[in-house]
Amino acid sequence: MTTALITGIGGFAGSHLAEFLSQQYPQITLHGILRDAEKTENIRSFADRVQLHKCDIVDFQSVFTVLKKVKPDVIFHLAGQAFVPSSFERTAETFSINVIGAINIFEAVKACDIAPRILITTSGEIYGDADGVPLHTEDTVPRPVNPYAASKTSIDYIAQTYRSFEGLDIIIARPFNHTGPRQKPSFVCSSLARQIAANIRQKKEPVLHVGNIKARRDFTDVRDVVRGYWMASQTHDEKHFIFNVCSGNIFSIEEIIHLYEGISGTKFSLDVEPKRLRGYDIQLLAGKADLLREKTGWQPVIPLRQTLTDILAYWTEKEG
Repeated sequence: MTTALITGIGGFAGSHLAEFLSQQYPQITLHGILRDAEKTENIRSFADRVQLHKCDIVDFQSVFTVLKKVKPDVIFHLAGQAFVPSSFERTAETFSINVIGAINIFEAVKACDIAPRILITTSGEIYGDADGVPLHTEDTVPRPVNPYAASKTSIDYIAQTYRSFEGLDIIIARPFNHTGPRQKPSFVCSSLARQIAANIRQKKEPVLHVGNIKARRDFTDVRDVVRGYWMASQTHDEKHFIFNVCSGNIFSIEEIIHLYEGISGTKFSLDVEPKRLRGYDIQLLAGKADLLREKTGWQPVIPLRQTLTDILAYWTEKEG
């Protein structure tokens, strides 16, 4: 029987991966790492199918203790600091979590003398500005433009080194923008849905507080993304072990607002707030996932309108 360990299981992507595996592969023994043992809201509905461990990934001994106890066959390393603005405010902490945390996973695997498949998530953000390349492939040279992207670029290269020179069985997933229910309201699709839910509930004037609405992103539903992680983790190809995870469907934030207007039946006025505008915004960030499709048959199946409908329903219920 396969034993899987998910770091960051209480978070956005981690909870969706755990839910997917618990539903589709009940024969897998699921373990999860939480830094804050109380933060189980995202996994409450299926917590009885997961064995949880309190662990801070920046503390090597903590990681070592969990891995020695669990001895996983596969590790999905999804814990991390994922919000770009926070990486400017807390750069050292971002690097500690995103880089040292992953290195601790690798070193603990070595110290425990186990040989799990390790899927580590970096980010499509590592590619930076398009610079004439509208859709990035895995061969695009990283050009990070913010501390978050720099931290993910660092651990992407470090993971490749551990695979090549330490012999660790590592798969690297580079997800582009993904969204869905349970995402923090600091991210744009969730932020908009939370505001809309509040407007409807409080019968307020239909105003949305926004930043740059012209930025264009490759959006994928998180439930499609985590399915891609699982499928990538099952590949066995010495040459191909780095996979973009994205839809290739590009939407501006303005287009997402229009979709929300159609879903909610409301026309919104926009209040562009200076604090939401970022001088470091990438105007276009999109990718190709042809390699993942070729090696696994993965395809995103959830259209963005359905994703946004589900996010709005989530916030309507959560704060209703």
